[in-house]
Amino acid sequence: MHTTYRTATDAFNAGFLDGELAAITKLPARQAHARISMAEQHDPLYAQGYSDGYLHATATNAALRVRGGSER
Repeated sequence: MHTTYRTATDAFNAGFLDGELAAITKLPARQAHARISMAEQHDPLYAQGYSDGYLHATATNAALRVRGGSER
């Protein structure tokens, strides 16, 4: 199924949310990279958003783990 977004920002934001959800649900980086590569061919802004969202959620989760571990 192909989704058409009204603006480039909509495509990026949809990708960002999907990337965050992928990281939160612990999608392996290899699979996330494969999804980004496939999306890049059809919607580069969605792919960029997905990548940014995945990296953002991964970094946030790592920071929370480090912070939580140092307080114990």
